[in-house]
Amino acid sequence: MLVVGCSWLVISMEMQSLTTNCAQPHARPHNFFTSTIMARCHLSKVLAFFAVSFAGAQLAQAQEAKPAEGAKPKITFQEHVLPIFREHCNTCHSADQAKGGLALDTFAATMRGGAGGEVVFVGDLDSSRLWALVSHKESPKMPPEQDKIADAKLNLIKQWILEGALENSGSKVKQIKKPSMEIKVTGSSNKPAGPPAMPEGMLPEPAVITSRPGAITAMAASPWAPLVAISGQKQVLLYQSETFDLLGVLPFPEGTPQVLKFSRNGSLLLVGGGRHGQAGKVVLFDVKTGKRVTEIGDELDVVLAADVSNDHSLVALGGPRKMIRIYSVEDGSLVAESKKHTDWIYSIEFSPDGVLVASTDRAGGVLVWEAETGREFNNLLGHKAGVTDVSWRIDSNVLATCSEDGTIKLWEMENGREIKSWSAHDGQGVLSVEFAQNGTLVSTGRNKVTRAWKQDANQIKSYEAFASMGTESAVSFDGKRVFAGDLNGEIRVWNLEDGKALGTLLANPPTIAGLVDLEVANVAAQEKSLADAATAQKAANDRLAAAQQAVNNANKAADDQKRLEGEKNKVAQTLTQAQAAAKKANDAVAPLDAAVKRVQQDLAKLNQTVQAKTEAAKKLQAAKPDADKQAVEKAQKEVADATKAVQAKDQELKAAQAKLQSAVAEREKATAAQAAAQKASEEWTKAFNAAKAGVKSKADLDKLIAARGEAEKNVGLANAALESVKSQVTNTKNRLERAKQLKALQDKTRTAQASVK
Repeated sequence: MLVVGCSWLVISMEMQSLTTNCAQPHARPHNFFTSTIMARCHLSKVLAFFAVSFAGAQLAQAQEAKPAEGAKPKITFQEHVLPIFREHCNTCHSADQAKGGLALDTFAATMRGGAGGEVVFVGDLDSSRLWALVSHKESPKMPPEQDKIADAKLNLIKQWILEGALENSGSKVKQIKKPSMEIKVTGSSNKPAGPPAMPEGMLPEPAVITSRPGAITAMAASPWAPLVAISGQKQVLLYQSETFDLLGVLPFPEGTPQVLKFSRNGSLLLVGGGRHGQAGKVVLFDVKTGKRVTEIGDELDVVLAADVSNDHSLVALGGPRKMIRIYSVEDGSLVAESKKHTDWIYSIEFSPDGVLVASTDRAGGVLVWEAETGREFNNLLGHKAGVTDVSWRIDSNVLATCSEDGTIKLWEMENGREIKSWSAHDGQGVLSVEFAQNGTLVSTGRNKVTRAWKQDANQIKSYEAFASMGTESAVSFDGKRVFAGDLNGEIRVWNLEDGKALGTLLANPPTIAGLVDLEVANVAAQEKSLADAATAQKAANDRLAAAQQAVNNANKAADDQKRLEGEKNKVAQTLTQAQAAAKKANDAVAPLDAAVKRVQQDLAKLNQTVQAKTEAAKKLQAAKPDADKQAVEKAQKEVADATKAVQAKDQELKAAQAKLQSAVAEREKATAAQAAAQKASEEWTKAFNAAKAGVKSKADLDKLIAARGEAEKNVGLANAALESVKSQVTNTKNRLERAKQLKALQDKTRTAQASVK
């Protein structure tokens, strides 16, 4: 009976699906016959399913709900997940108290989801918001104000989702194809065959000049050219998105432009708007010439949303009167209309392939229609507040929506299923979302911040906040630049990847004559900035040189200390040896000096003896002339012997003196060597102390190196700033020259017009 009951339940669901799919076929129908065929296919499936289910009921009852021997046990809601929810979640999420419209006390309620849509997607962990919240990957983290659920329990929830989100052990895995988040497009029929359209020959003379800019109500970037359109007061401004030159102005006397859309090939610009409570209109402009191609609609209230189909055959529009109308561009006739929306229509966009058109409203509605028939294709439920913007991915398979509920959601079109949802602007309203050609998303909102996203909800960059809430955003044709505007009329441009601010655009530009004066003033100001930048660059280079010298000094001191430490023993040894040699030489002088003195004394005595004996011999000879000859000879011999002794002693003295002189010379040499060694030792000590004083600790050296790195960084910044200012000066001078040429052309045109009159 269980199987039969399930069969009837499935039959009921299939019948419900049948009735829904007659109006919302999963594939994209182009006519009523396709819908009819699909409906018959669904009916056949239902009957076949019923027959098979009924025939196999008894067989199913006979089988036990046990895993085969050795098979991995199933993770089910009833046995594994529900107990976790009862412990951690059912206080806030049950049939009695379903916060956010979400109850987790039954399988059916869990799979149904909450006010924001489904929270569990079979086999798709990344798209299952339940997992994102309980695993604390996204906010609000669940359970609130508590630690994360234990890993073992989280693993059960994870495996339950991945293995098919089974209700019980008797359930079978439901296979659901996971939508691809990649864009696989090899080409586009919307890309123009020749050069993309750019304004040619327009005079950028504003149609309206006001004291201050108004809020940026609309913005669009050409899909193939460096061109961005900005709403103004009763006009549209066309800017070159890389040079920021104003290329042209499209007058819109019907009122304030509320919507701007380039056609898919970039040759047309749709402008929709009007006056609140009075009138609304859509105008198609030729991008090259700026001429009006056609006017669509004659609304009784302002047009807030509009788009043109990829083949330029249809225009869809809507606004406060809650009515969507699709017009023929060829003759302006009404092709289809719908009153399905229950509140103001905020946005409309054709899919790039032209098959579908999506629309959103202030009540949170998101509807997808067949472009040719106006029949409803999908009703996308999930947003809790007004859906402010919509954007198709280039392959037409994924739709992005943003809302005052603070979320961006991605929807796949095969089944109309929400595949991703995230809080994009800190819980505050998101007012604009835009798909780039490469699949990147850009958004802005009430938190004043503009952000770029990957399709998996990972943020690429968050850009500098505005002073007021952000109202519009766009991405350049090549996906490299982000444009955004705010409530105060400020328009900023950033590099998408690194967030660098590239400049601003004027929502209230001056006249051509005023532009000349403005650029003259800009040139003067920027040349002063150039001089300041050059001064700053020199100062940065000087600081770098000083920082480098400090590091060099520290490194040299460390090297010197290491070298001197290696020389320490040698210097000390040399001094010791010199001191010992000096002492030895000095010690050798004293005995030699004493020997010389003794020889000198002996020589003096001998000289006295010689003198005495000589005197004695003289006296003897003088006293006794006839003295004994033998006595005289003896006396003379004694004189001769004493003289010889003197001569010998004199030779001995000379030898002793020579030795003494040699010893003294050695002593002087040793003393000089000692003095030199002493001086070398003192110089080493001085050098070592100086090196030691210059050696930095690891921490101090790291600080010096960090200071050098900071100085290098500052030099880089100063160089970049200088080059940037140089570039700005060049660009401003070029703009000044162009402004002068435009002024001359304007004067010439006015002169010609006056002569004709």
